Amino acid sequence: MAWRPKIKKTVDTAVAFMNWLAQMALMVLPKYLYLVLGRGSAKTTDILVERLIAIAEDMPGAPVVWVSDTYSNLQKNVLPSVLEGLERKGYKEGIHYVIGKAPPVFSEAEKEDLPAALKEHFWKPYNKIVSYKHTMIWYTGLNVTFGSLDRPASLAGRSYVHAFGDEVKYFPEHKIANLLKSVRGYMVKYGKSVFYRGHTFTTDMPNPANIGEHDWILKQVNKMRKSGILRILKTAFVLNEAIQERVYYQQRNDLEETAKKLRTEERWKERWRVARSLKDGHTLFFIASSLVNIDILSNEWFTDAVESDLGDVDTAILSLKPSLDSGDRFYPNITEVNFYKDGLDPRWHDRFGIKDTADCRELLYLNKKKIIEIGLDFGNMMSMCIGQPKPNNEYRVLKFMYTLSPKHITHLANEFKEYFAPQEEKTIHCYYDRAGNNQAAAGVDQATQFKNAIEYNTDDQGNKKRSGWKVVLMSKNQGTIYQKEEYVFMQTLFAGNERRLPKVLIDMYQCKELKASLELARTKIKPTKSGGKMITKNKTSESLPIHRLPLESTNPSDSFKYMLMRREWRNLVKSRSTRIEDTTPV
Repeated sequence: MAWRPKIKKTVDTAVAFMNWLAQMALMVLPKYLYLVLGRGSAKTTDILVERLIAIAEDMPGAPVVWVSDTYSNLQKNVLPSVLEGLERKGYKEGIHYVIGKAPPVFSEAEKEDLPAALKEHFWKPYNKIVSYKHTMIWYTGLNVTFGSLDRPASLAGRSYVHAFGDEVKYFPEHKIANLLKSVRGYMVKYGKSVFYRGHTFTTDMPNPANIGEHDWILKQVNKMRKSGILRILKTAFVLNEAIQERVYYQQRNDLEETAKKLRTEERWKERWRVARSLKDGHTLFFIASSLVNIDILSNEWFTDAVESDLGDVDTAILSLKPSLDSGDRFYPNITEVNFYKDGLDPRWHDRFGIKDTADCRELLYLNKKKIIEIGLDFGNMMSMCIGQPKPNNEYRVLKFMYTLSPKHITHLANEFKEYFAPQEEKTIHCYYDRAGNNQAAAGVDQATQFKNAIEYNTDDQGNKKRSGWKVVLMSKNQGTIYQKEEYVFMQTLFAGNERRLPKVLIDMYQCKELKASLELARTKIKPTKSGGKMITKNKTSESLPIHRLPLESTNPSDSFKYMLMRREWRNLVKSRSTRIEDTTPV
């Protein structure tokens, strides 16, 4: 294991597995780290966490920033992975760091028990912090400000000394460029650190053919100099040997040899630091597949992924650059103009901290006095699109919510009610799959179950009480929506050829899963009984492992279909298609 520049050991040393790429990144510890890695390569729990620990101990008191595409992604995915990695390495919340609150204050007696090297900095940020809602404060005083692209005001007007980011393929180049301008200042205090004004960015392979994915990270390879990285690695290997020799004699209580080996170790630590400080060793760029973590993932995991032929194995797992051909999309006419980025109300973003649960007041375009419309798709992934019609014939898709099995209808309904509790007009128009009406006569159909779960609250004793919400089921007696009709409808909708159809605008951050589903959905050609061919939606992705469904399957797009393909709008496209066919020369 590579040497880490600790002020003083604060956790017990333990033997733990780390894949070879994570070890290399820890041995190099460059100023700039750019990694494009396949799924399951431990980039957050190992690589990002080790960088965070190293920076916390090398720049005590320093302000750093951790940015994500959405704040909810930070809360639900990134932060839990970071905390898992820290816990695995022996760092505990409340002991080594606190989140979303002011650091503890120690009495003079308690300070006496602290290591001498830490007394000056323990829990004491160098910069002034007005609010702790979006921060992680380390025992060294390092303070991490969490922010996101959907809450740009949360990062404005501050200075940082280092920037972290995961899933940076969702970061527009101009936005990340603006953010990095704030990585400045405090040079007198931290300018001698290798990490000063550095970056730590990771992602899986971007596909620019997908709306909202950006490949600027691939250009960072031009900044790397292999000779400088190799010099650091060679120095780190010698340093590791020196550490091992010192530990060997220390365990044998040979004080004379221990002192001699300690002097050797210190010399190589300085050489390692100098090697890292040279400009040709500042940048490490690396592309690796998920195979770097095969010892943890196992051979069977890769075999299943390849043989299943589900999802984009080449880019997501093997980290191969994707083909830019997008001609086989099921929604070919959807473009960047159908997505908006300013969906959160800046007056509300700062009221919800990193440990708070946000509610619908953060949605800028939600009219709390108007009916909410939802599209609902049932299954092992329950998907819910939430929208409202707007003036000027616009339709805004404001939010996407989902649950994965074993969570089901009740869980999704409760999440909806919790988030939309401040909504004043509590009427919902619900559009859903015709299959949701099955067994309606017996009162046990899924649509009715959802309606009851919304309209009633159930306590721990099973007693039901009216919630104040009312659900109007809009898809009763509705016929089947065939995929060939959906294909034509969606082409017409997004092309804007039928002016009586609304212009659809989707929140690209609050509907991240829906956006991915609409972009990734592909066509499938099926033969017809008459000997012709028919375009359908390729739904094989819905057989992926359940944790991969939100961002890789067509499930979310189905809930969107039910919400938009309501009877009156379907009829507009059908009548238009008929007119075109009637006037087309034979």
